[in-house]
Amino acid sequence: MLAIARTIYAEEWASNASAYQAQGVYDILSEHAAQAGDIRALLDVGCGQGHGLAALRRAFPAAAHLIGIDENPDCLEAAASLLAVHVPRSNIWRGRDEVLASGRYVSTYHGSVQIGSDGITLFQSDVVVRDSEIERVLDTVGPLDALTLWFSGVHKARSATEIARHFEIKSDADHRTLVEDRALAIAGERLRPRGVLHIVARAGAIDIDRVAHDMRLDYSDWLKGTSFRVESIRAIPYDEPADGIVVRSKNSRVSAMPNYAISVLIRREG
Repeated sequence: MLAIARTIYAEEWASNASAYQAQGVYDILSEHAAQAGDIRALLDVGCGQGHGLAALRRAFPAAAHLIGIDENPDCLEAAASLLAVHVPRSNIWRGRDEVLASGRYVSTYHGSVQIGSDGITLFQSDVVVRDSEIERVLDTVGPLDALTLWFSGVHKARSATEIARHFEIKSDADHRTLVEDRALAIAGERLRPRGVLHIVARAGAIDIDRVAHDMRLDYSDWLKGTSFRVESIRAIPYDEPADGIVVRSKNSRVSAMPNYAISVLIRREG
């Protein structure tokens, strides 16, 4: 079931990502990320089919290490094709899925990751699952200048995993919160002083200024007690494609509102 769900997700997400790219969303996001300064080492969590990494590579052609991780090998294969880079099969197919007596799935990750010689490294992993290879790769790369988490999403079979039970994930919003918490933890361990954590979420709104203001407050509350602060927020209008993954609220009034990508740039204080 997990394999089928991942394949379906990759096929559907291709429509969304292509639509965002055609509207220039990824390039605008990479321009916002450029406020971090010169980026030489970056980790993209949930890199999907590589559209974000492609925009970041255009924005930072001198980057020595652009690292993309995703738990979906179908997405990673598409990313390797889009980015025109060779990625060993052992990097992409590291996961083993098992069914527990409870009927839930558990995924583990095995084998060493080969760091790309062309500046881009892609590999299968999941930031909410213990995987020592993530730590080894980041040890090799050294301090990160940026960590990106753009358009966090998940396939429908995620609800049938032990992760969903353990972390009491009941909705996509719960999953996004979990992944954002883990991204912040990695940023706290790996980002250089003055480096940035860049989170991009979606919103439907008429008064987008009010929504952006409220999100600034929410993220500022989330960051209390850490060495991070919200530096800037941008709201980027875009249209969701008619096909692909339907990104809509269950509230019909919200789903009818204009769509925005909310780009939140979070700076680590130095």
